[in-house]
Amino acid sequence: MSLSRFLLSRPLLRSYLRGRVLRQLALYLALMLPVVWGLVMLEQKRFAALDEAAARGNRTNLSRAFAEEVRATIGIVDLSLVQLRGTWRRDPEGFAAGVAEHARHLRDRVPMHIVVTDAKGRLLYTNAGAAPPLLPMGDLAAFHAQIAGSGDSLYVSRPSRCRITGAWIVQFTRPIRDAQGRLLGVIGASVAPDYFLRFYDSIDLGPNAAISLVRSDGAIIGRSTRQGGNRDMGRVVPDMPYNAPGAAVSGHFHVLSRLDGIERDHAWRKLPEYGLTVTAAEAVPDAMARNAQQRAMLHWSGVAVSLVLAALGWAAIGAADRRRRALKALGAAEARWKLALNAAGDGVWDCDLRTGEAKLSPRAQLILDAEHPVITWYGGMLEHIVHPDDLPAVRAALRAHFDSRTKDYAAEHRVRLRSGEWRWIDARGTVTERAEDGKPLRMVGTFSSIDARKHEEARMRRMAHQDALTGLPNRVLFGERLRQAIAAADRDGHRVAVVYFDLDKFKPVNDTWGHAAGDRLLRMVAQRVRAALRESDLLARIGGDEFAVLLPHCDTPGGAEQVARTILARLEEPFEDGERVLRISGSLGYALYPDCGGDAEALMRCADLAMYDAKAHGRNRVSGSYRTKVE
Repeated sequence: MSLSRFLLSRPLLRSYLRGRVLRQLALYLALMLPVVWGLVMLEQKRFAALDEAAARGNRTNLSRAFAEEVRATIGIVDLSLVQLRGTWRRDPEGFAAGVAEHARHLRDRVPMHIVVTDAKGRLLYTNAGAAPPLLPMGDLAAFHAQIAGSGDSLYVSRPSRCRITGAWIVQFTRPIRDAQGRLLGVIGASVAPDYFLRFYDSIDLGPNAAISLVRSDGAIIGRSTRQGGNRDMGRVVPDMPYNAPGAAVSGHFHVLSRLDGIERDHAWRKLPEYGLTVTAAEAVPDAMARNAQQRAMLHWSGVAVSLVLAALGWAAIGAADRRRRALKALGAAEARWKLALNAAGDGVWDCDLRTGEAKLSPRAQLILDAEHPVITWYGGMLEHIVHPDDLPAVRAALRAHFDSRTKDYAAEHRVRLRSGEWRWIDARGTVTERAEDGKPLRMVGTFSSIDARKHEEARMRRMAHQDALTGLPNRVLFGERLRQAIAAADRDGHRVAVVYFDLDKFKPVNDTWGHAAGDRLLRMVAQRVRAALRESDLLARIGGDEFAVLLPHCDTPGGAEQVARTILARLEEPFEDGERVLRISGSLGYALYPDCGGDAEALMRCADLAMYDAKAHGRNRVSGSYRTKVE
């Protein structure tokens, strides 16, 4: 068949190929395509700027998170040295047992080996392995600094080979002095440098990303990359911006790495109290690759939009009048049938907006529990049937659709049944007919009952914030309430306290009488402690046999200690479980905001450490002795 005969047999196609249509199409594209590609170029520039800002913020956040991880780790190590130093002073003979007990309380949070030397640096104790008696250690920097010094500060060494095990370690040391300040010896804790780099597995800065932990003298304690691992520890990288005189606590810099030759953008954050700096770095090639993907995506988006605009323009110009008339004639019927076909069991309604009367299908009548198949929305009917809390949103959604600010009307709200009860429904609709001035005349839509879904959502919300065993708030809800209490304290100028405790002798109850007895004991503990608190205080089960109490208004440490001692007294009272009498106690720690922590997480860590301090001093006691502020 020839082309002319083909066109003659296709009048619709022939109308799109007329010269006038093609000329108008060319003019349309000449106007639209420059706009499209101009917007593509602007978006490429905007995406590049947003990507750089996001990457910079991401590096900043990762460096801050890494710094907090390192600070928390060193804080645990330092607290361990202080506590074990006291154990050595009191009972050197029982020191090994004290170290083992301390390790058990830490639950392997920070794996470390403990070393004690005399005032001349000769080895007196180590749990790192077999070592010759009085092995000289005083020539090592970490011990020499304490022997030659006169203060009481934590010293962090460069990475070095352990003289006992031969493994790479970082030494943390503090002096041991008597009551007159005379040096008795040095206590040290050694930690593997790789332990500080476990944070690397959780970051996402590309395949060539790097994180580092560096001393103020430029010595690398740990540096991790996806290709190289921690092979650069111990090397010194001088003249870095973060070690320059007067350098800020945090900042950014761009440098070609002297270690692996990769160009990276860095963010740093100092830990001035320990003389350390952490860095998080993204490789420039990785960032460029990510930007290239975005540029390619925008380019092909521009191509797709251009093609779509050409197709739409061609269709619109070739059939404008005929298509507009057809759409106007079919619009109302199409909308009604589309909603009816998609309802699939939902109730259909058709409302004449001039009179306010709505016709209901049998299903819609059943969902609304309406007495008649025709109802009116006017004369106060809307206020009567819609829940007062939902009415403003329903009115706003209707007004937005009537004003053509939304394509469809959609609202989830409660309706009053004839019994007086409330039912959740999903109401949807579309204006299908308007006057020439745009005023809506007719609207059709559907009703769906979503009562079961809403009840399930409410149940899931309760489960997400409530401990299933005790009915107490769980860790998630406790964290939310703690952050709210801290915000109120900042606003009103008062303090907030947290009491953190777990149950001593709880494990023997489980082992002897079974987990069912342990569960009943936890419920009895929850009831008894809750009854001993004020209405404004919040008791939560954090997990296992650990609980926490939020005191939203507690202006003195004495107040927090009094609450903790009241709880301890309740825990020491016997618990009757049928014919059995169970006896337990507790180890409690408390901390105050803002004295002990700058935010909710820091305050919880401080209270947790205080609790472990109570355990370290014999259990069945209250401790608030951890006074170092945790950020």
